[in-house]
Amino acid sequence: MRIQQLLTFLFALLLVTSMTSCDKDKDKEPTNRDLLTSANWTGHSVWAYGNDISELFLDELGYDIKKNIVKFDKAGTYVDSYERRSLNGTWEFADNDKSIIFDKGTGDEYKASVLMLTDKELRMEQTLETEDGDLTLEFRFTR
Repeated sequence: MRIQQLLTFLFALLLVTSMTSCDKDKDKEPTNRDLLTSANWTGHSVWAYGNDISELFLDELGYDIKKNIVKFDKAGTYVDSYERRSLNGTWEFADNDKSIIFDKGTGDEYKASVLMLTDKELRMEQTLETEDGDLTLEFRFTR
């Protein structure tokens, strides 16, 4: 009788253990490539010197960041759309996924630092050369 109870207990323990075992697909953290390429990014704001300058960009340059949509493809291409215009190119991670190089090997090549990348938010920083010196801008995108 004790053997039957022990076998029943062991069977129940095995059943519970197998039902709660880890599923490798569910436990796998998404890579930065997965996060970047899973959906479109919509412009949210432009920052400089710790200030949101999105309104200044709109007033001075006529550029509304909220109309900017970027789609990254896992194959290393991107489409950057603004209203009815779009720009196509290539991208790749650099510096252990802390930077993105756009259009590598072309005359339009540039690099942006990735400040934040989650499933809901992307923040990239780019330094531009101006007549008055370098200007660092942070572009924030959301999903």
